[in-house]
Amino acid sequence: MRWYFRLLFISVVAVFLLLVTPIFNVHLYQDELNVFPKLEKAPLSEVIDGYDGNTIAVRYEDKVLQLVDAPMIAEGDIYLPVSLVHDHLNENFFWDEEEGVLTYTTLRDVIRMKTEALTYFINDEPLELNMPILELKEDVPYMPLDLVERFSNASFSYNESLKLLDMENLLEDSDYVEISAEEGGYVRTWKDRTSAYVEELPLGEEIQIYEDDGIWLYVKTPSGLTGYIKKRYTGNKQYEFGSSDKLLIEPYTYEKKYDGKLNMAWHQVFNVAANRNMAEKTSKAIGLNVLSPTWFSLKNEDGDLTNIADITYVRTAHQKGYQVWALVDNAFDRELTHEVLSSTAKRERIIKQLLAYAAIYDLDGINIDFENVAKEDGIYFVQFMKELTPYLKSQGLVVSVDMYVPSAWTAHYDRTTMGELVDYVMIMGYDEHWSTSPESGSVASIGFVEKGIVNTLEEVPAEKVVLGIPFYTRKWKEVIEDGKVVVSQQSMSMNNAYDDLKENDADIVWLDETAQYYGEYEKDNATYKIWLEDETSIEEKVKLMDAYGLAGVSAWKLGLERDEVWPTLSGYLE
Repeated sequence: MRWYFRLLFISVVAVFLLLVTPIFNVHLYQDELNVFPKLEKAPLSEVIDGYDGNTIAVRYEDKVLQLVDAPMIAEGDIYLPVSLVHDHLNENFFWDEEEGVLTYTTLRDVIRMKTEALTYFINDEPLELNMPILELKEDVPYMPLDLVERFSNASFSYNESLKLLDMENLLEDSDYVEISAEEGGYVRTWKDRTSAYVEELPLGEEIQIYEDDGIWLYVKTPSGLTGYIKKRYTGNKQYEFGSSDKLLIEPYTYEKKYDGKLNMAWHQVFNVAANRNMAEKTSKAIGLNVLSPTWFSLKNEDGDLTNIADITYVRTAHQKGYQVWALVDNAFDRELTHEVLSSTAKRERIIKQLLAYAAIYDLDGINIDFENVAKEDGIYFVQFMKELTPYLKSQGLVVSVDMYVPSAWTAHYDRTTMGELVDYVMIMGYDEHWSTSPESGSVASIGFVEKGIVNTLEEVPAEKVVLGIPFYTRKWKEVIEDGKVVVSQQSMSMNNAYDDLKENDADIVWLDETAQYYGEYEKDNATYKIWLEDETSIEEKVKLMDAYGLAGVSAWKLGLERDEVWPTLSGYLE
């Protein structure tokens, strides 16, 4: 009988398996199609971070932006806060809250838009807007979306039912796939088939991929929602390049108008009459090709400039084969600089004066030398250069800017942006020990100069970098007062410094660590120290210019050099 019961048991098990297996297989099949288990739909507050159903949420690529000011609807049109546009789409927008002016700059154009106005200006030429800049909240400027689209490399889609604005960077490459499961697929809140679903997608629906871990894809659906879907429920990956021609302008290229490398000298003049000594001061200047006279300076809080330019100077310079890049400075006045550069109208006033002077005096270029700019005013200085440069270049002028060697306290000068805007960035490779230095030292030791070059090249292309070299040195005086060393100095020309050491019978020795000759002597209970600049020390610096492939040199200042310096420079710069 045992065999009978065994046969009966086997038969029952077989029947059970025949009945259960199809159901089990169906469940497996459904799970393969990502439709089992079908759980509740995730609330939008879990899918869109910060969603409240009242304000417009903004997703940029795969992230929901946390905004202080959200987009708004005005007369049926979408408006974006300028802060959103600047921070995420195009940093070339600049808002002047005081004057209610929005400025946009490219390498070639300056575009100004005033709130509530239906006219904007491109390089002072008026054009009509479809919609104005509005202050939909107090002191918060908003731009119409159709205007934003003209000035950004992004696509925009607005889901009215979700109150979700989706923005996508068109310059980035994108990956897309299609839903390949016949029953469709569920995009879920997490990499778990039991998690709530974000959206159900049909067969053939195209979705954008942001992440791929081999099993799950992090994707964005056509409605702008993001979530996870199993990779096996999608078809082969389709690769698509991002593309946009909205703002892809050809970069401005400066056509060099002199042979060899730049060999420039700053010529400090204090009045119009002082311009007359140019011919004498350049009589031994072999290889010189550019002069930069100190002609224009901030005068007052209205943005007026002092002017000591001289057309005869320019004509003489041109006859001698020199270009003239007039220097413009900020009078080394921090407060005046803030008052002028923080105003759109005053920046524009400076620009118009420079354009007029450039035409009147037949200038070849403008050299900007704004020093002692406060950290908080860095944004205004950068904006000034963004607005000035296109105008100057439209007149065929060379644009250069003088920069300190890189350091934490000069980061607000934004050398990276300057390197993109201007033709040349001059490293002021001197004043290592400045006029009020608490200790004696070299004006430009070789290590200081090389470090300045290396750090600048991290932000500015070598072909735009010009090495500023000193034609001067400092004579340091050290005395003991109350047991402490008290330091003072006197700026000197190369010849005067050498003569001073010789007259006082100082031993002059070469210092490898500074690549300079050095001498000191005692006199009247004081110690005098001089790190000499001459043709030998200058050559060591110019060797660095050559080794790092820089654009040339600029020297401060004309008239303090030894005659022997010019053949040395010419040998490296021709």
